[in-house]
Amino acid sequence: LMAFLKKFLLQYFSAQFIKFLFAGCVGALSNWTLRIVFFNVLDASSNLSFFLAYVISLFVAFLLYKNLVFPYSDISAKKQVQRFLLINFSFLPVVFVGFNFLTPLFAGLGFRDYSQPIAHIFVLGLPALITFLLYKFFAFKKDAESLT
Repeated sequence: LMAFLKKFLLQYFSAQFIKFLFAGCVGALSNWTLRIVFFNVLDASSNLSFFLAYVISLFVAFLLYKNLVFPYSDISAKKQVQRFLLINFSFLPVVFVGFNFLTPLFAGLGFRDYSQPIAHIFVLGLPALITFLLYKFFAFKKDAESLT
């Protein structure tokens, strides 16, 4: 049990995890920026802006993860895309509900004009720790890697 725990925790103390955080931040920044552009500049609804930004930033994130963080995957690119999308779309309801919960909460706390951007920042970080392991051991798996 201790060996498993040690190996599990060491996944987060690696150069690969630092690259994952960098790629995730770039993807999140593209998501956040696109949502603001869709909502404030193109006058799309809040929910449509959120969804469009999420989908477009998935493309950005996938390219970064595939080429920077997990370049040595043994899985075909097609299967990587399928698994990546499965993971991300499974988190979409969590992020979407979190956004719609936090936005009025921050507005009620006095951040009315900035409640959406602040809520968006929070919900983009929610799935990060879990998705790292899902990407590493499922979406971009390398045959030699496992936690056991």
